[in-house]
Amino acid sequence: MRREPLTPPPPGKYTVRIAVDAMGTDAPPDVEVEGAVHASLNSDVEIVLVGDETLLRDKLAAYPKTGYIEVRHAPEVIGSHEQPVMAVRHKKQSSLLVAMRMVKQGEAQAVISAGNTGAVMVAARTVLGPIPGVSRPAISQTLPTLEGRAVLLDLGANVDCSARQLCQFAEMGIAYSRYALGVDNPRVALLNIGEENLKGGAIAREAYSILSKATHLNFVGNVEPRAMTEGKADVVVCDGFIGNLFLKTTEAVGFFMGKMIRETFESTSMSKLGAVLARKALYQMKKKVDPNEYPGAPLLGINGTVIILHGSCAPKAVENAINGARTAIETNLIEHIRENIRKLRAVESSATGVCDCADLPEAPFAPQTVAAEAEAVHVEH
Repeated sequence: MRREPLTPPPPGKYTVRIAVDAMGTDAPPDVEVEGAVHASLNSDVEIVLVGDETLLRDKLAAYPKTGYIEVRHAPEVIGSHEQPVMAVRHKKQSSLLVAMRMVKQGEAQAVISAGNTGAVMVAARTVLGPIPGVSRPAISQTLPTLEGRAVLLDLGANVDCSARQLCQFAEMGIAYSRYALGVDNPRVALLNIGEENLKGGAIAREAYSILSKATHLNFVGNVEPRAMTEGKADVVVCDGFIGNLFLKTTEAVGFFMGKMIRETFESTSMSKLGAVLARKALYQMKKKVDPNEYPGAPLLGINGTVIILHGSCAPKAVENAINGARTAIETNLIEHIRENIRKLRAVESSATGVCDCADLPEAPFAPQTVAAEAEAVHVEH
């Protein structure tokens, strides 16, 4: 049932409409509501909060101004520990599924969710479907480097990948880096254990061979994790197992270093004085590595804009995800991914002798496979 917006929009002002799963975070819906209000007040985006209507309207009533926010009722919620396929199959009226169907039916242009990551993946694939030619979607994330930012994918949607899928990830990451982040001619690399072209397993070497023959790409070869953090590439590609392990390792190192810094500054009176003097610099460093300052984790390769957030994210993360979704929509990111995938087919055909698959139907979707991979890698909720 359609609900009227809380605040009528000026005629013709809103061109972007984003559905937010308001029941996904660890503390719903306060985080989603606050982030949506801030985004609505600071931009011309139309936002639809999907969830328990009574609860959402009560939360919104606490704000003197909310911008243009609509509420769409969804009586069910998919929990963070539910089995993805079963939850998507049986909870048709969950906030996640209602939001996905809004995009499918043209009522919204993007979905943002901090809910069960496996369920988001299954719902996106079953409701929206993949972009034609894309074998598997990939979770991407913008990470800070010493020179700026880099896009890393896949972060857990696919445990095992073929060389062809890695090359597709590269094309999707390039489109995102160029059009959503504004990087001109992004440098793309494979995450590997060494820079030499013979490093890594057979799949990595085959992907290297294909990408090196793709003259339309700015392929810079293999990079090790250190080179990535130094900013030697703008798009870094790997399978979901490696990407998720890399992400969790960096989180662990960050936690360890933060703990060590805090203990060191609190160890003596002089150290405490030093902490006071260094407070501004420490704040700037913390802000640069804070995931809430980045536009979420886009699920690339889906026939619709889908952004995944961490379950423990802050309202700022929701606001930035909304802004990131708006940029993706306004720059026609999905169309650019389609075009990149078409270019890749010609390269694959000449490099491997594999036929152009443009006219072949997609392989039938096996939800059990996606669910098994989502649970095996388990992108942190």
